[in-house]
Amino acid sequence: MEKWYTRLMKKISIAYFGSSDFSAGFLEKLITDHSQLITINFVVTQPDRPVGRKQILTPTSVKIIALKYNLEVFEIKNFSIENSLKIENCKLKIRELDLALLYAYGGIIPQEWLDQPKLGFWCLHPSLLPKYRGTSPMATALINGDRETGMTIIKMDEEIDHGPIIAQEKYQILSTDKRPNLEKKLSELGFQLFVQSINRLDSIKFQDQDHTKATYTKKLKKEDGFIPFENCKLKIENSSEDLYNLFRGLFPWPGLWTLIRPTRSKAAEQKRLKITDLDLINGKLIIKKVQLEGKKETDFQTFNKAYNILYNII
Repeated sequence: MEKWYTRLMKKISIAYFGSSDFSAGFLEKLITDHSQLITINFVVTQPDRPVGRKQILTPTSVKIIALKYNLEVFEIKNFSIENSLKIENCKLKIRELDLALLYAYGGIIPQEWLDQPKLGFWCLHPSLLPKYRGTSPMATALINGDRETGMTIIKMDEEIDHGPIIAQEKYQILSTDKRPNLEKKLSELGFQLFVQSINRLDSIKFQDQDHTKATYTKKLKKEDGFIPFENCKLKIENSSEDLYNLFRGLFPWPGLWTLIRPTRSKAAEQKRLKITDLDLINGKLIIKKVQLEGKKETDFQTFNKAYNILYNII
């Protein structure tokens, strides 16, 4: 790799691509912990979107952090179909940078963009690539009951999560890990890997992935958390461990949920009941908290005394 960065003795100039909550935390850590090593020139994130029942237009967490530190923000949903001045301005700016860093951005980067920065586009991916390419690697690892996962940094090419590996580190999954704390742990691991990689730019060796071992994940949907009411009474074959792993991977969204009738009347309207806290003790599932549609979260014992619905519970 060319040693231009050594000769110039300057900070690495970066465009940061991200959208999720944990990507926002990573961005803030970059800004506050390593301002002497890098300069973040601007941020690219997904546009504001309607959220909640009232569909309030809400910025991504990455945009909120970027504005907090007075960084320029480009909101781009799709590079391929949008044809606007903001995209052209972004492309012109990125040509002048050393590196584009992508972490949970939520969009496809066109091939013509990938070689614009001097070091190209790097992507942080929370799995041991080529395992679990795609949008939900952390959730998938938990749902599958994996004991091991990790963080990988790749140089991006035209295919999703396909490029050569820059750095990779393993993490041993704990039985208590749920998706939010796994996101934090792997983000911290990714941060350490990124800093190490920046500090050894002159010795990086790219390693091709073994594409024959690639596996893929899917985008999570609300329906993924649905469990038929009978399943809550163990009338189908899922094991307690399988259900607990599903809960860990889908927590907090979409979560595990079912449909119930809060009253004994068969004509009563079905409502969504979400399991918000669940534990596995000695092979037995313990439902700790639930939330009925339109109501506040409550502990399960209180709920069951009031409604006497899950009388034969796990």
